[in-house]
Amino acid sequence: MSSRSAVSARLCISLLLLCPTTRVFAVDPSSHVLEEVVVSSTRLPDKPVDVRSLPAKVTVITAAEIQRLGATTVQEAIQYATGIVMFDQVGSAFQHTVDLRGFNGQPVGGTSVFVDGVRVNEPDFNTVNFDLIPLETIGRIEILPGPSAVYGKNALGGVINIITKRDPEKRQATADTLFGSFHRERYTIQASGPIGKFDYYGTFSREIEDGFRDESDARISRFFGKLGFRPTEQTDLTVSYTYANSRLLQAGSLPLSVAAFDRKRNFTPGDFFDSETNFVRVTGRQTLPLGLSLNANAYYRRLGQELFTVNQPFFPGGSLPITKSQLVTESRGGTAQLTHDATLMGHRNQLVLGTELTRNDFGNRFRSQAPPFPDFVTVSSTDEDIWGLYLQDTFNLTAQLLLTAGVRFDHDQLKFVDNLDSSNNGNKRFSRTTPRGGLTYLFTPQTSVYFNYSQGFRVPTFLELFSLGPFGSNPNLRPVRSHNYELGYKSQLGTWGEGALALFQADVRDEIFFTCLLCDFSPQDGQNRNIEKSRRRGFEGTLKAKYNNYLDGQANYTFTEAQSLTTFKLSATRVIDPGDSFTLVPKHRLSITGNFHPQPEWTLSLIGLYVSTQFHVNDEENVQPRLPGYFVLNGRVSYERPVPGGRLTGFVMVNNLLDQKYSAAGFIATNNLTGGGAVERFVVPAPGIAVYGGLSYRFETF
Repeated sequence: MSSRSAVSARLCISLLLLCPTTRVFAVDPSSHVLEEVVVSSTRLPDKPVDVRSLPAKVTVITAAEIQRLGATTVQEAIQYATGIVMFDQVGSAFQHTVDLRGFNGQPVGGTSVFVDGVRVNEPDFNTVNFDLIPLETIGRIEILPGPSAVYGKNALGGVINIITKRDPEKRQATADTLFGSFHRERYTIQASGPIGKFDYYGTFSREIEDGFRDESDARISRFFGKLGFRPTEQTDLTVSYTYANSRLLQAGSLPLSVAAFDRKRNFTPGDFFDSETNFVRVTGRQTLPLGLSLNANAYYRRLGQELFTVNQPFFPGGSLPITKSQLVTESRGGTAQLTHDATLMGHRNQLVLGTELTRNDFGNRFRSQAPPFPDFVTVSSTDEDIWGLYLQDTFNLTAQLLLTAGVRFDHDQLKFVDNLDSSNNGNKRFSRTTPRGGLTYLFTPQTSVYFNYSQGFRVPTFLELFSLGPFGSNPNLRPVRSHNYELGYKSQLGTWGEGALALFQADVRDEIFFTCLLCDFSPQDGQNRNIEKSRRRGFEGTLKAKYNNYLDGQANYTFTEAQSLTTFKLSATRVIDPGDSFTLVPKHRLSITGNFHPQPEWTLSLIGLYVSTQFHVNDEENVQPRLPGYFVLNGRVSYERPVPGGRLTGFVMVNNLLDQKYSAAGFIATNNLTGGGAVERFVVPAPGIAVYGGLSYRFETF
């Protein structure tokens, strides 16, 4: 496939490590003034930085915006932002895959997710269990596309930084309910407030759903508690605890021939995914003399999971194979960061020095039963030790020109033990230094242009290196590396709007694919191998506008081109050529949001999302018909007003107003269950029209 690009040359991305402050249009019917949202500028929160001074395009989503969107999962809260790649590959409303800027999480994600400064990606495949993150606890979400050395490895696509709520000023308690289609129910209670020099925030939620598809039920319980202590103006300490338990049934994909007449069917019923996590975090910030401040955190996280999957038979008419996987992960570690904000030779200078230490221990028991073949069992454990050191400096060369430069060193050691076959054991070390740099020029205090360059890398997983033995793993794999470029423009448009544009490119080296060389079916021929070159590039644009007290809106557009630049073979008949596009990456995504406020208490919203065509998984050579594009329109009506002792909110929302029949992901596979061994397109159907309603009552100063 020839390369067609709407972008020029190698202007590419790398969001320089800072998490900026950005201005977001909070709808305040009583004022034309835009609400300013403070965002941290470093790995651990410190002094805020104006978004226009940073050489990066950053999206910030506040708790108020999440509520206005009517989001019920973290993925729904971020799905309209630029740079997002999102799809459902397992048939569960709570397990949508999210990645950034052309990386699609197949099979290893390219986006790092942090909660209060702690990475929550699982150490095996860099996946994220978003269902275990309580949505109601989120104060804001910062989306930083492109590698960011402050955050470390495995962020080729970017970083999603989640900061939880804290309200030390006012006592309040909130009760929320939601009911709707597919027997969806959600109950939440929250309480927060000050007690002398202490403050607290706690929430409990219970969510259940029978699901759009047969056997796609969900049962999730979450608890979150945070205790803060401020003995002096210079000292701030917090400790938080999260418990979450979920049981999710996965409806999986359907052959297109089945989905055409029964979109709700479960083709191989019985799949489920159980998770339980305990997550403790301690954070602290101390202001020191001479413009210094010290931030630190420490954490412990334990996750237990069980995955049960019913597969298609290996041949038509055969028995249904099943696989069972039990995984236990324990992670512990911390980050310490020293910040210095001072004036050097009459120019402001902000220096950040930090270090990170992490230990991951994860064990896996996997069993496959596929009569008449003998059972296949593996029992393994992996230890991972991570150490990182980062340095970042922002220097005001003039009042209008800012230079940001940084570097990070990462050391990662993986030790894998196969308890049943010691010949698969292995020990690997990876070390890499990743620089970045950027310039920002402020034409006015409201308008800036920027350019940045950075490098990123991803460490191979234990499965890619060791676990499959000679039939797929490769202990000689090199880390995936990227060189990233980004050119951007940001401007506040008077008092009514805000705009941002970005051109980006990521030149990727040594991406990992399962390939063959001789393609002669010998055991050593099919392995994970590094391919020489691939590329992601594109354009992102955001426009936010507030016409008057009655109308406001936002538009986000992303163009993404994700391609191989190297010829390689997946099998004897499947050859990838330069210019072939990667699967499940749409070239175009456009979201438009409009809000109408006829009265201060009422808000009527329409949100449209267009996603263009995509290639199915297992069609990396781009020869099959594409997964069709789709347009989804959602609507919401909300009412909010003060009542004695608090505030009452009610809403009704309708998702997929036009009842579009579309699929969120697609695969090419052999149909041995009903298709007689024919190769077919499989799809994961998305829900049709769905209606939800809810009430919330907040007690204040109780």
